[in-house]
Amino acid sequence: MNQFSSEKILQHLESVLEWQKTGMSRPVTYELDMTNICNSKCPFCFGFLSRETDTASLKLDEVKDLIKQIKEYGGKGLTFTGGGEPLMNSFTIDAVKYARELGLDIGFISNGLLLNEEKAEVLVDSCTWIRISIDAGRQETYKLTHGLEGTSFENAINNTKLLVEKKRNKGSKVTLGTGFLTFPDVSADMTAFVQISKDIGVDYAQFRPLLRKFGQNEINAGPDKEIIESIEKCKMMETKSFKVLCSTHKYNSMSNGIVKRHYDVCHGHHFTTVIAANRKMYLCCHMRGFEKYCIGDLSKYTLKELWESERRKKVYNNIDFKDCPLLCRCDGLNTVLWKMCQENEHKNFL
Repeated sequence: MNQFSSEKILQHLESVLEWQKTGMSRPVTYELDMTNICNSKCPFCFGFLSRETDTASLKLDEVKDLIKQIKEYGGKGLTFTGGGEPLMNSFTIDAVKYARELGLDIGFISNGLLLNEEKAEVLVDSCTWIRISIDAGRQETYKLTHGLEGTSFENAINNTKLLVEKKRNKGSKVTLGTGFLTFPDVSADMTAFVQISKDIGVDYAQFRPLLRKFGQNEINAGPDKEIIESIEKCKMMETKSFKVLCSTHKYNSMSNGIVKRHYDVCHGHHFTTVIAANRKMYLCCHMRGFEKYCIGDLSKYTLKELWESERRKKVYNNIDFKDCPLLCRCDGLNTVLWKMCQENEHKNFL
């Protein structure tokens, strides 16, 4: 079972049983946006819906209050992500340290462009895992995926090397990875991306299918032979200390040309949620800034009040899958949980 296996939900059987008995469970994992401001210009970004006009950033007292509530309400994992680029908020490093002090497991997703010695040291000391979004194997492709020119690709690579160096010097157990969003225009860069990641010394390179933004057409709805073949080639570059990872079920669906939902309800929402930089809680990462899927405002209510509110139930019961991209954030969780809800024949014969 790798880091991206949806079956990980079965390691939280108490939460699953609570959900089966009551119809809800407190979230295991939270995604937290420190800011909607970003120093990349990714044309395909599905961060905050109106990031161009909503430039919210959390203050330190606000984020500490939110993290404290997450811990007290039973949260286990906290991922700093976006929204925008987490390191564009000057309070992010202090927030990471505070979350670690409270005993939360911390994930950190960044483009890496603002990393320096001090930030890298704190992140390596505090995080369970860190993933740098590279999305390219050369500067020309980096311009396509991140919208940046000049030495931006080289800077991202060098700053990722800094994380590796800090990990080795400290003997840290943090898992370091690089990320690459796949779609037809960038498939030629996949092997170069993996080779660079391997040379840098990270623990893994990860592929994920690029998903559409709200209102757009699906990007990876059909089979793409070149992407699948590239992943197979990249897997051959693995070593004992370096892995090439992906959401296997998603790429299997793509390779078979059967990209569709095999469930009727989003059960995964009960186990993971998103707190945006405007202090509002949203159903999932694909719905940041979309008022229809806003659970409520944490500047007015506590986390517990919002999660147990009629508002959340209403939002949940009014999910329209037409709004949701295929192969979404909760797709794997939903597949596992949906199967658990079905009556199995001969269930006592294992």
